Amino acid sequence: MNYIIRMIDRYSYSKLSTFNSCPQKYKINYIDKVYNSSESIEAFMGKRVHEVLEWLYSQEGLHEKYIVFDKLANKYNELWKEKWHNEIFVALCKYDKLSYNKNSVYKIGLECLRNYYADFSKHGYFNSNVIGIEEEFNTFIHDFQFKGYIDRIDKNSDGSIEIIDYKTGKQYKTMKQAEKDLQLAIYFLACRKKFKETKDIYLNLYFLRSRKYVRIKHNNEKISTLENKINENVNMLIKEKQFQAKESILCEWCYYWKECEIKSTNNPSVRI
Repeated sequence: MNYIIRMIDRYSYSKLSTFNSCPQKYKINYIDKVYNSSESIEAFMGKRVHEVLEWLYSQEGLHEKYIVFDKLANKYNELWKEKWHNEIFVALCKYDKLSYNKNSVYKIGLECLRNYYADFSKHGYFNSNVIGIEEEFNTFIHDFQFKGYIDRIDKNSDGSIEIIDYKTGKQYKTMKQAEKDLQLAIYFLACRKKFKETKDIYLNLYFLRSRKYVRIKHNNEKISTLENKINENVNMLIKEKQFQAKESILCEWCYYWKECEIKSTNNPSVRI
């Protein structure tokens, strides 16, 4: 595939992240287009939590309704049962029959929603500032087209915009790390074009498991640096020819061992 053809591809943070963590996985996913329905229990749980929050904010006249937490819990349970399938795994390094299994991860997702409810509702009422949920965007960064979805966009009374990204993983980022985050930078660049009259755009990471909340605001110099970094990442991807596998702890959550050049077996994770 030559440079010119690769130039018209659509990019995303997920693509850049996959390439940086393992170029061969990127090739298997996005160039060879190998489909694999397998997913980790953590990814499955995270999707269901995001779906519950999308459902919550789709309620007409939400800010005027009293919402009990049980409604979120019931929706989560409904989606969990409805979308459960036979290709969900727990990494062998994490699995424990008694303490880390299907039931324990289900409870983690429920706790994430409980934390969200506690932090974003006032006595069962949710604010009316939300103007976008799972907001799709298509934007150009330098010469490259990016697409993706933003978990939530709020508009404050002063006209400023809040971009909020939910995280259900155990690890959380510091403010310094958030300031270097390319995913947030892509969201910023997309919203800067969408909301051209908005002077201030704030970027937020909300870690549902720990209830950590990080809020940053980029100046022109910082966002220019990040924009150039994104451009460099895409150019590295385009020019890559070898797509060599990169072994790391992330291999435990990868289900392309069969296609990988440096693995000789299927992933030994536990199907649950």
